[in-house]
Amino acid sequence: MAGRPVGPVWAHRRRRPHRCAHRRHGPTRHEDSSARHEERRTEAMRRLWVRRALMLLITIGLLVLTVRIVGVQALLEGGQVVTPMTVLAALVLGLLATTAQAMRFSLLLKQTGTQVTRRRALADCYSAGLLNTLLPGGLSGDLARVAAYRNTGPRRWLSPLTVVGAERLSATTLLFITATLALIPVAPAFAWIAAAVAVVTGVLSIVGMRGMRAATIGLVWLMAAVTIGSFLALYLIAMLALGGPVIPALAVVGLAAMSIPLGVGGWGVREVSVSILAGSLASSVEWAVTTSAGYGLLAAISTLPGAITLMLRLWRRHQESDQHSPSTRRSPTC
Repeated sequence: MAGRPVGPVWAHRRRRPHRCAHRRHGPTRHEDSSARHEERRTEAMRRLWVRRALMLLITIGLLVLTVRIVGVQALLEGGQVVTPMTVLAALVLGLLATTAQAMRFSLLLKQTGTQVTRRRALADCYSAGLLNTLLPGGLSGDLARVAAYRNTGPRRWLSPLTVVGAERLSATTLLFITATLALIPVAPAFAWIAAAVAVVTGVLSIVGMRGMRAATIGLVWLMAAVTIGSFLALYLIAMLALGGPVIPALAVVGLAAMSIPLGVGGWGVREVSVSILAGSLASSVEWAVTTSAGYGLLAAISTLPGAITLMLRLWRRHQESDQHSPSTRRSPTC
C-alpha cells in the first residue's frame, strides 16, 4: 500500500533510551557534589584528629615536665583523695554546678527564641561536661551543644554558638576576676595576665547577652558565680581530704589554669601552673601538685552522670532513626 514504510514495523519505531543511559557519560552533578562533600568531610575529620592528637601530646608533655619538677610521687598521692565521702561531695557539687550552668544555658537560649526544658538543658550540660573532660581540647562537648541546636535560632549556627560562648565565658570571667584578686598581693605580673583574660572574656560574654533584660543578665551572672563556687568548694574539699593546708588562692589558680582549652581535662596545664606559683602562694610545690591531681580526679568524677545522659541521648536517637527510616526501594540496575 502506498505511503506505508517498507519493512517490519519494529524497524521504524523510535528507540527509547535506556533509563540508566546517563550513567554511561560520567558522574552527574549530584554525584560530583556528593563526592566533594565527602572529601571535605574526610579532610575536616583528619584535621580534628590531628588537633586532638596534638592536645594529647601537650598534656603528656606537661605531665612529664611536672614529674621532672616534683617527682611522680606527688602526682600519685593525689589518688588518696578518692573516698566514699569525697565521691559523694563531687557528685553533689557537680550537680549544683551543672544545674546552674543549665539555667544559664536555657536563659540564653530563650533569648534566641528557643525554648528548652530544664531536664533537657541539664542533660545537655552533663553530656557536654563529660565530653569536655574526656576529649582533648576541652571544647568537644560545647561544640556538640552548638551542633545540636544549629537549626533552632534565627541565625542557624551563629545563634547557638553565641549562646554557648556567652554561657561558658560568663563563668570564665568570674573565675579570672577571682584569680586577679588572689594574685595581686603575691604575683602582680600574673595578676595582670588574669585581668586581661577577664576583660576579654567579659566583653565577649556581655556581647552574647545583648538584648536581654537586666534582671535576666543578673541571673545569668549569679548562676555563673554558683558554678565557680561549686568548683572552688570541691577543690578545697580535696585539700581537706588529703590532710594538708587549705589554700584558697592555690585552688583559684588551679581552676583558672584548667579553664584554658588546652590538653585533656585540664591535666598538665593545672599542675604546671600551680607548681610555678606555689612559692608565691605559701605552698610547697609537692603539695600544690598533689592537691591539683586530687581535684582533677574529683572533677572527673563529678561529670560521670554525663555518661548516663549521653547514652540515653544516643539510644533515643537510634530509636528515632529506626522509626523514621524510609523503606528501601529497588533501584534500576544497569
